[in-house]
Amino acid sequence: MMSALAEKLRFVLGVTCILVHARLPRTSEMANSVCETHAALKSLLSAEPCDRSSVFLVTDDAFRAATLLKQLDERRALQGVSVFHVDMKDTVLNLTYSHLSQAVGEARRLREESWYVTVVVVSDDPAFLSAFAESSFKSYLLLVQTTRLLAFTSLPLHRLHTLHHFHKTLSRTNALLAVVDGASPSLNVTVYSMLPFTQPGDKPALVATWCAARGLVLTSPPHLYPQKFLRFPHRPNIVVTSEQFPTVEAVMVDDPKAPGGKRLTFTGPMENAMRFISRQMNFTYSYVRPSDRSWGSRQPDGTYDGMIGQLLREEVEIAVGPFGLNHERYVLTDYSPYITQVEYKIFAARGRPEVNPWGFLLPLSPLVWVAVLTALLAVLAVMLLLPFCLPDQTQDPARRETNTFNCVRVLLQEGKSNVTIYKDVMRNIC
Repeated sequence: MMSALAEKLRFVLGVTCILVHARLPRTSEMANSVCETHAALKSLLSAEPCDRSSVFLVTDDAFRAATLLKQLDERRALQGVSVFHVDMKDTVLNLTYSHLSQAVGEARRLREESWYVTVVVVSDDPAFLSAFAESSFKSYLLLVQTTRLLAFTSLPLHRLHTLHHFHKTLSRTNALLAVVDGASPSLNVTVYSMLPFTQPGDKPALVATWCAARGLVLTSPPHLYPQKFLRFPHRPNIVVTSEQFPTVEAVMVDDPKAPGGKRLTFTGPMENAMRFISRQMNFTYSYVRPSDRSWGSRQPDGTYDGMIGQLLREEVEIAVGPFGLNHERYVLTDYSPYITQVEYKIFAARGRPEVNPWGFLLPLSPLVWVAVLTALLAVLAVMLLLPFCLPDQTQDPARRETNTFNCVRVLLQEGKSNVTIYKDVMRNIC
C-alpha cells in the first residue's frame, strides 16, 4: 500500500473526503445498475469541482475498488486517485477497527501533502461504516475544515440512525449523506445533510436528488454542500470552557435557573466575542472551568489535562482561551482565525547614573593605554631630540613647545584654537 501511495503522492494536490457505502451489483444482468451508480457518484463529485482536488477510495471489497478506480480515474479534473483496501473477512470488530485505523492513518499522512481530499469509502457493512467514522474522527488531521465528506449508501435512514459514530461524524464535518433506492426499476439517489448538534433520530435536511433521467437536481443551487455551520436553525446550547487570564475574569452571577442559583460567566474581550458569535450563529452557551485550572498539556500517559483535555474528551464544544498557536494543539483541535497578535518582551532594571571622573579610561584596556602612552613618549622624544642634529640658526624654541602641545592635542582629539592658528600664519608670513 505504501508503494502505491508513493506513486499517487506526486499527483495529489488536494483532498475532499467522500464516504461511499453502496450495494454495487456484480452480475452481468445488473450492469446497467452498476453504470447508474457510477454515474450518480461522478455527478456528486463533479457538482462543485476543484482544480486541485483528488480522491481517496476506501473499501472492504477488491472488486468494488477496481471498478470505482477505473471510473474515477477517467475524470480528467482529478489530480489523482488513491485506493485503501481493508479486508473485512475477519468478523472480529477489534481487528476491523485496527485495520481501518491503519488505513486512515496512511490517508491522513497523504492528506497533509494535499490541498483538498475526496475519500470515497465503499462498503455494505454497517460495522465497517461505523468503524471508519470513529477512526477517521479520531484521526484529527484527516477530517479538517477543508475536507468534504459524502456518505453514499443503500442503507435506509432508520438503520443509519443506529450508527451513532457515523451520525456524529456526518453532523460535525462538512459532509453529505446520499441514500440509494435500489428497489425502484431505475436508480434514485437522495442526498441529505446532517445538521450540527442533532440527534441520530432527527430528520436530516434534503440537499439534492439524482436519477438517470434528470441527473443531479439541487434544492438550494448553486452549492451542493450547504453552509451549515454559519447559522444553526434550532438554537442549540453549547458548553464552553474558559479560564482566568489577565484580560479574562471569572465571576459568579445570580441565575434562578442555574444549580445553586449561581451561574459561571466571564468578563473581558473573549466573552464579548462569544456573545457576538452566539448571536450571529444562533446558539446559547454555558461556561465550565477545567478542574486543574490549566490550558492543557500532554501527560506522561498520553492524555491531556486542562481545556485541551476537555475538548478531546468531548466534555465541551468550544475552548475560549485565548490560546497560543502551536503544532501540538493544531494537530488535536480546530483553530479559529486569530483574534489578536501579542508581542512579548523581557524587561530589565535600569541602572542608576554614576559619575566617574576616570570614566574616559574605560573604553580601552590598561594594556592598550600603556601602549598608547609609550608611543606618545617615543614620538615626543624624537621630535625634541631631532632638532639638535640641525644647525643652530634653524632651531626655534617656540616650535619645540608647539610640537609638544600638538602631540598631546592629537591624543586628546582636540583641534587648534584660533589664536594658535593666527600665530602660525603670522610666523609664516614674517
